[in-house]
Amino acid sequence: MTMQILISVLLVIIVFIILLTISFMRWKKSKSRVMDDGDVMKTSNGEIHYKLIGEGPVLFFMHGGPGGIDQVTLIDDLVQEGYSLLVVSRPGYLRTPFVPLSYEEQVDQYVELLDKLAIDKVVVMGYSAGGPLALYLANKYPERTYALVMEAGVSTIFEDPSEEVMDSYLAKLFMNNRIQDFMSWIGVIAIKIAFKMVFKSMLKIETLLDKEEIKKFTELVSNDKERKTWLKKLVDTTVPMSIRKLGLNHDLELLTSIEKIPVGNINAKSLLIYSKEDNDVKWLNAEYLQTNLKDFELLVTHGGHLMWIGEDMDKIKFKRIEFLKSIKLY
Repeated sequence: MTMQILISVLLVIIVFIILLTISFMRWKKSKSRVMDDGDVMKTSNGEIHYKLIGEGPVLFFMHGGPGGIDQVTLIDDLVQEGYSLLVVSRPGYLRTPFVPLSYEEQVDQYVELLDKLAIDKVVVMGYSAGGPLALYLANKYPERTYALVMEAGVSTIFEDPSEEVMDSYLAKLFMNNRIQDFMSWIGVIAIKIAFKMVFKSMLKIETLLDKEEIKKFTELVSNDKERKTWLKKLVDTTVPMSIRKLGLNHDLELLTSIEKIPVGNINAKSLLIYSKEDNDVKWLNAEYLQTNLKDFELLVTHGGHLMWIGEDMDKIKFKRIEFLKSIKLY
């Protein structure tokens, strides 16, 4: 009898492992389809993976890290406002082969891409780790820049808040080459079945909010379908890690080596959207731009590095549209 129970338990375990493996492989295959999206352009600095959607004036979106061209879904509502969105995957992300290009070399590549696409000028938009690229492009090629938008974009010396987290055992599992994609899958599942717990953990890392503010923010997002959907879309654009890890490592190497990003040639009107509670891209990044840009508007928001789904979500959307409509784009 004992042997029969043992065999039954083993069979259940085997079936569970098989089903788990099948489910994981299906998920990885579905997420890897992003590699089929967009196009690849050859440039003098190598190939670059890009995507251009919509019709109208071009907004050049510099994605966060980890990311890629799929992160454009976070602001694709702008297409309905009459704009085109151009996004590229930085070196090591998705279908852009890894080549250790500097920020300046990357923006040279971007301008070559614009030439090949017959795009004269763009509104440059830098988000998070994409901030330095936006600034380098607007500064080196002011004649190609209608305007500049920086939303929690890195602009100066970067202090990585995740350094201690990345040294943890769990983080090392997530970054382990053998199981990184499986751990990414577990993370996605965790958000679906334990949203509040996962989101609260994210807020503790990404923001400077106190315990009560984190609780309030968690309740706000957990009870709002639009906000939850946005966060899930963000997570989806960071997995699987195997097709983004080289890009992420390169991003971190460049970010942590920043001494001063040149902005003296930026004459274009600029919109700055930052949060004082941001523990990832700290407030000093907003202060640097306030001190050194000639013509800017500043929107101070609540919610840290997840301000886009915080209490100022609608305010951010409105200000972004208002600013874009104030720019002469023809």
